[in-house]
Amino acid sequence: MQYFLFFLSLALALFLSMHRVSTTSPPPTCASPTNVKDACKLVADKYPAVGYDFCVKSLKKSGSGDLHNLALVATRTAIAHAASAEAEIEELMELEVDSADKNNFDKCLDAYADDVDHLRNAVDNIAARVYKKAAQQLAAAKSAAKKCEAAFAGGDNKGEVPGAAGSDCAKLASIAQAIVASLA
Repeated sequence: MQYFLFFLSLALALFLSMHRVSTTSPPPTCASPTNVKDACKLVADKYPAVGYDFCVKSLKKSGSGDLHNLALVATRTAIAHAASAEAEIEELMELEVDSADKNNFDKCLDAYADDVDHLRNAVDNIAARVYKKAAQQLAAAKSAAKKCEAAFAGGDNKGEVPGAAGSDCAKLASIAQAIVASLA
């Protein structure tokens, strides 16, 4: 009889623990499902200079998902653009014969390298759901184009950076920043 009561109490405890696990709700998520158009409305409200159409065009391949994933997509897209700008600057720098312009390209290269570092750190923090730190890193990752323009401001180019180095990296980082800010 003791064994029967022992096994009965053990079975009851097991049943109750399984029942408790199955009836608890899943852990809350930081972002509800959304689509690109909804996310881009949020971005356009926060950063009108980025523009709704640019945002949709930049994120349209990601499809719908939660804001967390859209922030990752936007940040990774910004990394790709910044890395592309870095490569183009390196090519232009190799072709340049004027030492002053080479120096300007070197400043641009450093600025984009810094932006890429900030963006990569932002991806890590977004993935870890450390949104406030990610937002700070995204804000810091929007300066390369301005630094390049400043580097070339004194020369014949009057602040215009040769090539496509003045890419859309800052706008892409702004898209990610607006989405991350809504998650923080």
